[in-house]
Amino acid sequence: MAWGERGHHVICAVATRLVLNAELSSFLRRRAHQSGHVCNIPDIHWKNHADNNKTIDASHFMDPENLGYEISEVPLDFSQIVAEKSKPKDQLALELGTLWWRSEQFYQRAVKAVKLAKKSNFPNKNQIKDTNHPYNKGIFDFVTNVSLLGHFVGDASVPYHNTYDYDGWEKGRGGIHAYYESFSVEAMGMDLENIVFKKASALKKQINKSQVDRSVVEIIKELSIQAVQELEKVEELDVVNSPSNKNTKTLAKRPPAEKGAQVFQDLIVAQMARSSSALAKIWEKTWEEGGSVSFKGYKSYQYPLAPEIIPLDYLEN
Repeated sequence: MAWGERGHHVICAVATRLVLNAELSSFLRRRAHQSGHVCNIPDIHWKNHADNNKTIDASHFMDPENLGYEISEVPLDFSQIVAEKSKPKDQLALELGTLWWRSEQFYQRAVKAVKLAKKSNFPNKNQIKDTNHPYNKGIFDFVTNVSLLGHFVGDASVPYHNTYDYDGWEKGRGGIHAYYESFSVEAMGMDLENIVFKKASALKKQINKSQVDRSVVEIIKELSIQAVQELEKVEELDVVNSPSNKNTKTLAKRPPAEKGAQVFQDLIVAQMARSSSALAKIWEKTWEEGGSVSFKGYKSYQYPLAPEIIPLDYLEN
């Protein structure tokens, strides 16, 4: 479950406070809790959805080694990989993972939603609660899709979501996935959100124009590359009292999660901050590409408690 419920919520909530445009920032800040909730949907509601399947699960990660790639060598264009490997899209999706293109999918859905709202009139007093009104629907779909996008931007900064040995079994570290990304995060102090915000604010100031102009897939790929570069550091800090056994599926024995929270905090905060900073940048990009719609006419209280699962459109023929 990548960062677990707390971690994913923190990444999206912090991102709402990193957006620079005043109108977009004001709108998203008021929905920080909503965004944090929806950011967790792919790991919670969708995992239990009747339409969930292995290819959808594979959209949360990248396993470049399975196709003989280093993470930095993976092409940005999924169709190029299909041509290079001469395999069906579904099979490649299962072997490689499709985290980067899943992120792009929600970006495009959010841009489409902004465009719908932009070309529509504000609701009149009789239409304020009409969820089918094009403006209301566009804004609601925008918030929902950028928040779902936030989940996958968060996944990209997790070291173990960018390698085939996603739970450390090959190195006697079985169980590292949950210990590092969930249990240690849950054991951190109540000031975690503020610490991530301060780190992400510093990162945001370092972003130059060339980075802003990159595609969403390029931005997510960079997060993946940085995460993989920190795998060795995670393993250096991971105290294993007794190694795991892959044959018997016996987990490695480690100190309590509170100890993990102490030794991993700097790494985890930096990784979450990178995702929050990148997410805020992508949200701004989404809104601008859609036409920078005004939110002043949006008075709806509609809340996306359980958005329906979204099929992977990039696997369609």
